[in-house]
Amino acid sequence: MAIVVTGAASGNLGNAGEGSHVECLHCGTRFRMREGTDKDFCCAGCRFVYQLIDKEGLERFYHLKGGEALAPVKSLAFQERDWSWLVAEVELAEAGVERGAAAKRVFEMQGLSCVACVWLIEKLFQRQQGALRIVVDSQRGRVTLWWQAGEFAATDFARELLKFGYVVGAVGEGTREQQSQTRELATRVGVSGALALNAMVFTLPRYLGMEADFLLAGVFDLITLASASIALFVGGGFFFGRAWRAMAAGSLHMDLPISIGLITAYVGSLVGWLSGMESLKYFDFVAVFAFLMLAGRWLQQAALEKNRERVLSGDLSLREVLIEDDEGNTRLVAVEELKEGEYFLLKPGEPSPVDARLNRSDGEFSFEWINGEPEARTLRCGAEIPGGAMNVGRETLPLQAINIFAGSRLEKLMTGGGDVAETSRDLVRVLQWYLIVVLVTAVAGALAWLGWAHDGARAFQVFISVLVVSCPCALGLALPFLDELIVSRLRRSGVFIQEISMWSRLKRVSRVVFDKTGTLTLDSPKLMNSEVLDHLSAEQRSALVNLLEGSYHPIARALKEEMASRGWWLIDGKSVDHSVKETVGCGVEWSDKPTITWRLGKPGWQEREELEGAATSVFTCDGIRIAAFEFEEALREDACEEVSALSHMGYELGILSGDQDERVMRVAKTLGIDTNNVLAGLTPEEKADWICHHNPGSILYIGDGANDSLAFDAAACRGTPAVGTGILESRADFYFLGRGLHAIRELLKLVHQRRQTIALIMTVSVTYNVLAVAICLAGWMNPLLASVLMPLSSLAALFLANTIRV
Repeated sequence: MAIVVTGAASGNLGNAGEGSHVECLHCGTRFRMREGTDKDFCCAGCRFVYQLIDKEGLERFYHLKGGEALAPVKSLAFQERDWSWLVAEVELAEAGVERGAAAKRVFEMQGLSCVACVWLIEKLFQRQQGALRIVVDSQRGRVTLWWQAGEFAATDFARELLKFGYVVGAVGEGTREQQSQTRELATRVGVSGALALNAMVFTLPRYLGMEADFLLAGVFDLITLASASIALFVGGGFFFGRAWRAMAAGSLHMDLPISIGLITAYVGSLVGWLSGMESLKYFDFVAVFAFLMLAGRWLQQAALEKNRERVLSGDLSLREVLIEDDEGNTRLVAVEELKEGEYFLLKPGEPSPVDARLNRSDGEFSFEWINGEPEARTLRCGAEIPGGAMNVGRETLPLQAINIFAGSRLEKLMTGGGDVAETSRDLVRVLQWYLIVVLVTAVAGALAWLGWAHDGARAFQVFISVLVVSCPCALGLALPFLDELIVSRLRRSGVFIQEISMWSRLKRVSRVVFDKTGTLTLDSPKLMNSEVLDHLSAEQRSALVNLLEGSYHPIARALKEEMASRGWWLIDGKSVDHSVKETVGCGVEWSDKPTITWRLGKPGWQEREELEGAATSVFTCDGIRIAAFEFEEALREDACEEVSALSHMGYELGILSGDQDERVMRVAKTLGIDTNNVLAGLTPEEKADWICHHNPGSILYIGDGANDSLAFDAAACRGTPAVGTGILESRADFYFLGRGLHAIRELLKLVHQRRQTIALIMTVSVTYNVLAVAICLAGWMNPLLASVLMPLSSLAALFLANTIRV
């Protein structure tokens, strides 16, 4: 099989010239026009949805969307999915509910991004029989449905949403936990904000000259004391626990100096309140500082969660399996309960949860998910299939389990290696020196005042003021703001960051390693002679639509996308007849009249005359060939350009693939990657072993399938272009959309820009601390001056953070 590389397009869209970047009319993703590609849409899926929205009279969607970027639809609108889990969810929701009464259920929703998505989903829901109410939460990626029990077809609604590029899923436990943490943090921010405002209001009269013997002066002090105490508990408690856990693990974290500043300011203020020393009362500082630090942390976490909520939390098809007993009875059980030797049924489009043996029939399987092999394989009755092999045929296959799920290779691929978050080594060194310098300065200043002026009260004031004003307010607020800015701006370019700790690991990367299938190449084979579709009559197109509908085969997916790019799927898709028969290993056939039989399959299958050519699949009517389709594996549109650019940036490049050696080496030579860094035919364990033996802390790994899961865990950083599988995107440091690889170069460039910006912020922070500490050592610092200097330094740092270009 040849490797297809598309050239630059001449371009005819406005002033867009050869190789120009344009925006997709549907999703807004920027892509480069290439020869033979659509110049208005980034993928066939976006064209299909754009035409569908126009046909259904839902054009207001684009008015509401504005400039918001959506996820490219790609092949999502043409996929077949198993909705048995949804039927079970609906049955659970309707249990004990009378027919016609209201039932309710909450679901995850992949693809939500803006108010236009909310409007469109609400409109589609209102068209459904038995629909009562819907609440769409685009921030959390959730949809809550109320419907009339027994009257609402949930699977029809899910299929309708899928046509528009939205995927419904069950709410995962990990998602609930993440959202609970963010909601808790948001609550802390709200409470701390109210307390900070309260503390400032009742401290202001003292700053404006209120006398100590004023009637309400004592009441005001009590209110500020109470506000600061609660703020310390609500706001400071968040940082205290994290700082303690970090120290217990032998690490330093930004939360430690924040905690020291809060505790010191509060203790000093308490002493000042008890002793009547106005110069020690930093209660308003405690409340405001806690609020600002919490707000910065919430801003950072909310930005990441928004990216995480755009994808489903897991692959539903691997949670349960349908077991069949000797009498033909079936029952649904968790995959962990499947025993060795038991018989189970594998539906079309489902991956096998365990190694199994084909029982009673032949089957056609895709191994792309587990070893990167792009072409489907036909296996005969009695053959063994590995866990993760997907049934791409039309019939449910009976299988016998050879092993159990627990401890299997597939379980290892599914479960992953856990949390990769870490504290930046540079930040640890900065924190070490910061703590040493601040503590030494505070102690030295206090001892100097005690020895020189013999003034214990002034010495204590100097000690407290140094620790208070040297709090890392600028860093604690500006760094989360900087990261939120980068995350938000990258989101508009189709790049979604999920782990902030990625930045500290990414700057140590010197080698970028790719999987091949679905990563360097497109996730569907490319139809090389698409012009043959233009010669089909309306009747022939209708017949071809019927043959493709309901198929999970890669060839069928590619043909659907090509037909959708011509708008034919909308025209012909309404009259689908599902009485299609499959001959395993050969193809599919369908009869619309007793005397006319349409077939799509391998060359020579039921043909009256076998013709020469390089056809992959042929379309016939009563044995007479109508069209011969030639498919090839195609590289992503900018693969050559991006790989070359990464090489010129000084990164060493490599490929680790489970596909055949000939195919992998052909791709490597086309892209100009040194074949000494290219390995083929690897198992998931071998990929991970190679990374572990080649300085894993310096490797960025890009993959898209379950076979890349262990390599993900071994590499320092990991990214994926695969969204919708529920396997890698939830564990990646970042995922990217579109049909190119530009995201990788963008991120690696941003590492340098982010580092420069942080250096500027650090400069401002150090300058502020030197000046503020000098004022403290001179004995001139007071709560009013501290409350002015702190926000000024933070504003300067925020301004610098906003200068980064993304």
